[in-house]
Amino acid sequence: MINRAHRRDYLRQILHAAGEPVSTADVHKKLVLWVERHGDDGDIHHEKTTIRDLKVLKGLKYVQSERSKEDRRELLWKAVGRSHSLVLSPSDAMSLTAIFQHAERFGLQSATHELEGLRDYADLVMQDGARRKLDFSKRITSGTRFTVLQPGKHNAEHLKRLQEAILEDRPLEVWYRPRDAEGVECIYQLKPLGLSHQDSNIYLSAFVAEENWLGKAPDAGVPRGKYSSNGPNTLCALMLHRITKVEPGKRTIQDPEGYDIHSDEAQKDLVTLHTPPQLTRLRLRDNLYNRLSENPLDKDQTLAPCADRWLLTCTIRDSQGLRLFLMANAADIEVLEPKALRDHVHQMLAAALSAYER
Repeated sequence: MINRAHRRDYLRQILHAAGEPVSTADVHKKLVLWVERHGDDGDIHHEKTTIRDLKVLKGLKYVQSERSKEDRRELLWKAVGRSHSLVLSPSDAMSLTAIFQHAERFGLQSATHELEGLRDYADLVMQDGARRKLDFSKRITSGTRFTVLQPGKHNAEHLKRLQEAILEDRPLEVWYRPRDAEGVECIYQLKPLGLSHQDSNIYLSAFVAEENWLGKAPDAGVPRGKYSSNGPNTLCALMLHRITKVEPGKRTIQDPEGYDIHSDEAQKDLVTLHTPPQLTRLRLRDNLYNRLSENPLDKDQTLAPCADRWLLTCTIRDSQGLRLFLMANAADIEVLEPKALRDHVHQMLAAALSAYER
């Protein structure tokens, strides 16, 4: 049985392939031939079904109609926008809707016309597949138990230019307000390499070839603030909402050989990696045992009884994310090793306790 999603998808394919406006009757004939090759679909052989499908696609702005100059009673149809497939099952549409919600919650807004149409289509598929009328905005959600900060305000045109430069292999001139630089702006000649959507913000991973400070430059040899250039001829991560201008680049800049945004070299500027993977042992109370036995901290994690608690052993990086997790659950986790990580948690807890004892 061919469902309506497949029918509507093929209607768009017919119109895209035609390359010019097609009459309702001709669209219907082509659709009937396709259906006969792929299976019976009941009332598809009625032109009224095709007209209903075309009107739905028009409402989603996937097709347009116009009156024929020869016969004003006849409608001509043409496809608009890109020809991505519209075939989704209702369960796939629910998954896609959750993905959209998750992306928006963490700062990635589905603002383009194409994505809005895809989201509208997913909603239509869910409504078609439901046995009752439902408001799916009240049935699907995405979230985290941590407080999510509001996204930093960025210029959408800047994001578009960065995306285009990555796709077209072009260098850029980027004006930027680094953190911890006393408000001094810097102009980078850089090669955009990748984008990271994390913690409510968008970050540009880039290779900086040159920098021009519009004021006092950082002293040589002094560590730079996070989310700033690390100096000429180095990788860095820049916050999109701190970019003030994006212009065509004035230098020819090549990608670093074998660049991968998931590599430790790129990730250390995005999330702070303190060490490579190392043996880590944690003592857990029951509350964290219950959680980590179902959602492991790492793939090689093991759990074993330890007096009235549980011993967790794994090999994992000492990272910004791990430290935040340990601090958020400090009452239920004791770090046994490595010593440097145990000392860090102890120092942070002592500082917090001293603040609350005042």
